[in-house]
Amino acid sequence: MKRSLTRKLAVSYLFIASILFLLVNTVCSKWIAEKVFDAQERTLYAETDKIIDRYVEQYYNNRITIKKLMEDITPVAELLKVRLWIVSPGGKVVGDTAPLNDTVIELKELDGASGEFLSETFHRNVYSRGIVGTPMLVVVVPITHQYMVKGYVCTMVTMDSVMQKAGVYVNYVNGCYLAAILVLLLVFIGIYCFMGIPLKKITAAARAYSLSNFEKKFTVYSDGEYRELADIINYMGDTMKRFHEYQREIIANVSHDFRSPLTSIKGYAEAIKDGTIPPEQQEKYLDVVLFEVERLTKLTSNLLTLNTFDQKGMLLQASEFDINDVIKKLACTFEGKCKKKHLVIQLVFSAKEIFVYADRGKIEQVIYNLVDNAIKFSHSDAAIQVGVEEKGRKAMISVKDEGIGIPKEELAKIWDRFYKSDSSRGKDKKGTGLGLSIAKEIIMAHKENINVISTEGVGTEFIFTIPLVLSEEV
Repeated sequence: MKRSLTRKLAVSYLFIASILFLLVNTVCSKWIAEKVFDAQERTLYAETDKIIDRYVEQYYNNRITIKKLMEDITPVAELLKVRLWIVSPGGKVVGDTAPLNDTVIELKELDGASGEFLSETFHRNVYSRGIVGTPMLVVVVPITHQYMVKGYVCTMVTMDSVMQKAGVYVNYVNGCYLAAILVLLLVFIGIYCFMGIPLKKITAAARAYSLSNFEKKFTVYSDGEYRELADIINYMGDTMKRFHEYQREIIANVSHDFRSPLTSIKGYAEAIKDGTIPPEQQEKYLDVVLFEVERLTKLTSNLLTLNTFDQKGMLLQASEFDINDVIKKLACTFEGKCKKKHLVIQLVFSAKEIFVYADRGKIEQVIYNLVDNAIKFSHSDAAIQVGVEEKGRKAMISVKDEGIGIPKEELAKIWDRFYKSDSSRGKDKKGTGLGLSIAKEIIMAHKENINVISTEGVGTEFIFTIPLVLSEEV
């Protein structure tokens, strides 16, 4: 990324600088030269017109001689750094501020046709060997008297002097060009600093995250999209780190929870096969094998349920039903477990019938998991209370036991997948650590809340809400 972006910026900078250089020294230079020539022509025309008014008209009015005229205008020509010709209507030069000995100059020697030369005001690159030693810019101004052309004044300046003036402006423009490309260079450096460096950091972090190096952190000192992208990448890194840790935890927990029943199943199956367990005791150990298979089935089922929630989200099939009826039927399914531990399930309803609007099957699963937990952690000869109370537009369902309770420091962790308290692991090995996670996922999918109140050594109460169907709507 660094080399690619740097190369692109460098190529772009050189391309723009080259284009600007070519424009300045071709199109712009020609345009400047043309403007300078136009300005010089206008200036020479204006000065020549002044000379005619002040000096030349006196000659044609027979007030001074040609010699006197040339004596008067020669200093002016030297001051203006020009060469002046006084030309007769026939194209003969009768006066020259820079005479070449006594050579008589005919304009036809310059242009080949004196009429055409004199009829045009401006001429460039006028040159004639022996008469005009270097290319000249010539301005021809007619001398009129009583609406008649008496002659012409030709004012000449070397093309080189005009080009030198144009060169000064071109040099000035080139100086501006150099300043512009320096500013442009700073702009590109700024672009790299504000775009390239943040992208470099973001790319390095993304590459590190792709290699599972989630400790890579970075800060982008800019606002807008790059700061937002950096925050997203950092958040993604934290999420991937948590997911990576969660994945390792899942693998460790699944491996642990699968290994124990599989070991028992394998051991008892081999013992039955090789005769270590006599036929009269095989039924007993086959019951143990079936128990472990049921445990594996439950764990697999819970894993598939959570995976469905993660992959597709939870699809609810909400309907109206009597929550009291659901709880009564569920209580019957726990009769066998309760008898083994001498437990009593007490049902407390605030009304004979309480209709709610939710996904019946999933709410049954929540209540089943909570009651199953309560039975598992209750002492013998205790009571488990399952109650429903109407509160405004909500039905509050509670499952309360008189069991061992949950340590305060573990309350925030009980909703984590595969989490088992130390007391759970020691008291009952068949738990999967997924029941409460599934319950919370289901309640959150209903956009409701589930909470827990627990005191260690006293008991635990789980409370969740679901929407009521108001009596007039039933």
